[in-house]
Amino acid sequence: MVSFAPMAETTYPKALAARIGFLLARAHLVAREKADRALEEVGLSMKGFAALSTLVSDGAISQQRLSHRIRMDPATMVDVIDSLERSGHIVRRRNPKDRREYALQTTAKGRALLTRAQRAIVVAERETVRGLGRDEEQVLLELLGRIADPGSTENLATEEAVTAALGR
Repeated sequence: MVSFAPMAETTYPKALAARIGFLLARAHLVAREKADRALEEVGLSMKGFAALSTLVSDGAISQQRLSHRIRMDPATMVDVIDSLERSGHIVRRRNPKDRREYALQTTAKGRALLTRAQRAIVVAERETVRGLGRDEEQVLLELLGRIADPGSTENLATEEAVTAALGR
């Protein structure tokens, strides 16, 4: 009988470590776990955070527009909005520009929750990138922004900026 001792691997296999998709997926899992834990401590989910953040930054908008804006499935959005409304973090009001639809608005309680959630997210993000320098963190943010929104041409990371941030 052959027995295998548990190994504490400190690196990924080369075939995986060379794959952008694999590393992005792993980085997402690490960041998401930390963010979810931080948000859970203030009583909010990541989807609730996305909705509340958008309502605060964009102002009152319809549920359909919010769903489109943050690219959330409309059926999921219904549950998120219902939960935020039940907890008193948002209200639905008739849209004065179109009486057929409702506009979602944050309440003082919702804005206070968002402030606490933003502080928690900042701490979680610092923990996620703790091994990076400030310049590296900024380059990572710019590169991820380009990948997540290929239509954006503002604040593109140049080859020089990437090289400098990585110390090459």
